[in-house]
Amino acid sequence: MVGSFDAFSFLSVVFRLLLAALCGGLIGFERSKKDQPAGLRTYTICCVAAALATLTSYYVYEMLTAVWAEGESLKFDGSRYAAAVLSGIGFLAAGSIVRAAHQQITGLTTAIGVFVDVCMGIAIGAGFYAAVIGAFVMLIIVFDMMGHFEGAFKRRTRNLTMVVSFEDILDLDTITEAIRNYGAEIYEFDLEETGEGNIRSAVIWTKLPKENTSHSLFLTAIAQMPCVESVQELIA
Repeated sequence: MVGSFDAFSFLSVVFRLLLAALCGGLIGFERSKKDQPAGLRTYTICCVAAALATLTSYYVYEMLTAVWAEGESLKFDGSRYAAAVLSGIGFLAAGSIVRAAHQQITGLTTAIGVFVDVCMGIAIGAGFYAAVIGAFVMLIIVFDMMGHFEGAFKRRTRNLTMVVSFEDILDLDTITEAIRNYGAEIYEFDLEETGEGNIRSAVIWTKLPKENTSHSLFLTAIAQMPCVESVQELIA
């Protein structure tokens, strides 16, 4: 039974395409739950398309060597199909990376997720099932579980990035002085203009003191300042 899925036949082609749709769909469904730009349909189509390209390279090779040019000595590089798919998906993935507000970059996980999804489709089309199973399990773990651990880890480190909104640009000196009095170190800050050209907020990169690394206490202390309108921690 296993051999029938490894051989290049109608049954194995259908099985690989269905497997690509299943794996891509499950990963895309997980991304859709988190309201990501690339979701169920995107991941499913990308994975099936990659598997189809790989299967097409097999088909062309079979036709060239066994049907159209039987007995002839021909050179054929089927890997060019996979290389073309990876080059094309690079443009799609790059398009999902955008610069959001407060100096934040969004879409990186989506971009690399689509790229790996296509790689998995190529492996499915090639019948490399062991790699597919391993990659699928690891992708599900990373997308579904690692985000919670990453967020919790960043909230426990000494490094903290926040965006502070204030009433007047002169209040920035008061805020930075309060941060240093807390014992925190300021790496850098970036001023942000409003639509009217006024500077009413700043992104500040800080490092908390060793004796007090609580992000919530630090943010609360800054938020309670009279000149501060709002404060928010930025977690990429």
